[in-house]
Amino acid sequence: MKSKMFLFLLTISCSGFSLQIKAQSRYSTAKPDIKDFTIHSKILGEERKYSVYRPPVLPEYAEAVSPIIYVLDGEWVSFFFCTMVNYWCERFPELPPITVVSIENEPSMISPTGQFNIMGRDRDLTPLVAKDSSSYPTSGGAEKFLQFIREELMPVVEKDHKQRPYRVIIGCSLGGFLTIHSFLQHPDMFNAYIASSPAMWMNKSAYMKIAEEAINNASERNCRLFFSAGNESRSIVNDSRKFDSLLLKKNLKGLSYRFTYYPAEGHATIRTLFDGLNYVFQTEPPDAGKAPTEISYSLFENYYERLSRIYGYKMKPPEGKINNYGYRFLNDFNDTDKALEFFKKNVENYPNSANVYDSYGEALLKKGDTKNAMINYEKAFQMDPTNTAARDIVNKLKSEK
Repeated sequence: MKSKMFLFLLTISCSGFSLQIKAQSRYSTAKPDIKDFTIHSKILGEERKYSVYRPPVLPEYAEAVSPIIYVLDGEWVSFFFCTMVNYWCERFPELPPITVVSIENEPSMISPTGQFNIMGRDRDLTPLVAKDSSSYPTSGGAEKFLQFIREELMPVVEKDHKQRPYRVIIGCSLGGFLTIHSFLQHPDMFNAYIASSPAMWMNKSAYMKIAEEAINNASERNCRLFFSAGNESRSIVNDSRKFDSLLLKKNLKGLSYRFTYYPAEGHATIRTLFDGLNYVFQTEPPDAGKAPTEISYSLFENYYERLSRIYGYKMKPPEGKINNYGYRFLNDFNDTDKALEFFKKNVENYPNSANVYDSYGEALLKKGDTKNAMINYEKAFQMDPTNTAARDIVNKLKSEK
């Protein structure tokens, strides 16, 4: 009964990322509902602004623990992330809801010209004190800023979570510097890191020695890291490539990371943020780019086990996806045994679906197992009396006994 299961299937692709939409009723045109807040920080001794976007929770995702993206430079890049998460989790909701928390820079410490809010930014995002104060009048406040996030902001944002969420931190330029620093010095604070054009050039890239020592002294990092550089400052590109080589050489246990150089992109490119989100949330389908001979049920099983760790509840391979592959193996690739494996797993995962028994019965019948085929067709008709085709097959099999 694949026609019932796939009565409506729309695939939307964007730069390699594919979403399968199962029912038009899931569509939404809602824009991100971003709420602004202020928190008084005793650690920093000041008021700090932040915003939160929480997509609505669909019934099928009620058990999910919403991951949280902590965005640095929130006043500049927040809307990009909110829009992307809105697309994933609200407009075409094929992912459980993801929360976006955007942290704005301290507004009172403006630059002398008043054009950019860089002085408070320089203070909070740099782990080193600059030797040249003319370039960085304020610097070295990264540890206090991370303490503020960990001890004051996170408890407020995560107070309604039933368990610790999957946390992602994202930063561009100096924000990328802080992201790399938190990866190295605070490995238990976040689960994933995205650093676009990490600007580690302060004090003639002195931080690279600190990074090398931290990597050499580490044994594992159970997290995901995505960082990149574009066609930009030689210092940023060279430091990023050196950081990549240090990680490659050490091969830290539990670390999944990717470094990407974008020769056609500039500083802190949006391309990094898109690719980084796809990487840390593992949105690429497990079967992408694979030949039929490489497809197995365990491929999907392992993929959704990884997603389960991100979203805090057990996620199963989608019924429709597995049903579709079962029919492809049954009819297109003439591999009945593999089709039976896919259909049987669907029966185990979705015992309340009439369709899975119908599909399984069809494969069993093609295999020649009429006894079990009849059992499954009977089950399908009992659960869905409108499925007269299953009833007719059962009657035909009984008459042939």
